[in-house]
Amino acid sequence: MSEPAAGVRLTMVRCSTLLIEWPGGRVLTDPWFAMRLRGLPCLRRPGLAPDRLGRLDAVLASHLHPDHFERRVVESLRPAPPLVLLPPGALERLRGPHPPAFTELAPWQSVPVAGATVTAVPARHTGPGPDEVNFVLELPGWGRLFFGGDARFDGPVLQAIARRFAPIRVALLPVGGTRILGVRTVMDPADALAAARLLQARTVLPIHEGGIWLSVPPLSLHPGRARHLAALAERAPGSPEVRVLSEGESLELRRVPYRIDEGSTGDVHTPSAVTTAARS
Repeated sequence: MSEPAAGVRLTMVRCSTLLIEWPGGRVLTDPWFAMRLRGLPCLRRPGLAPDRLGRLDAVLASHLHPDHFERRVVESLRPAPPLVLLPPGALERLRGPHPPAFTELAPWQSVPVAGATVTAVPARHTGPGPDEVNFVLELPGWGRLFFGGDARFDGPVLQAIARRFAPIRVALLPVGGTRILGVRTVMDPADALAAARLLQARTVLPIHEGGIWLSVPPLSLHPGRARHLAALAERAPGSPEVRVLSEGESLELRRVPYRIDEGSTGDVHTPSAVTTAARS
């Protein structure tokens, strides 16, 4: 897969696993490729196989839940990524030796990655630990991208992130609305829309929707779908644009000129057509 000539390309692999590319940089988020989760069969295959990912500058793992960090796959990647970012406390919970690329990044800490800056930000999810982190990518000459893992809605946390990083050009926000024994652990579509507004997001890409694996009522429910967020945004004036990707599809977000109200010239980043990536 060739690198985008300008701007950013987002490829949906599955769930919260995405390939993010910009000129000179490539990162993978929350790597998960298995076809079972806690004994349950997965209903949708990844849109890319691990051996089709190619060179990666980093892997960003929001937490260690099995649908967000598949250690076996990460350690088998060739060429090996030089950096695997994990939340604080992750290394002591990973049994056995780990590669030196495995690095913990605490909330508000930043590292350079292929000309971009990656900052871990706080997130609220559920146990067992370690606690989840989300990530903000500051991409040179383009803007900021927010990756929301599978966090639940927390207004004060999102407001703190917005104070430092808003406006966000693209927000990758979970919509599954997971309930475990009746307790909400993941944003639902309405939460995601509220989060997007707090972050002043221009475009939202729904991630971590339900329907990827079976629910087990009443133990677990995953009712939220990406299309539900798109429908909510369409009905609510002033909402950000919502772009829904299936497994294996890519979205190109390029830099184009525009005129702001005052008449000066600036830059805005708008989605081009959705393209389909190579499937496994």
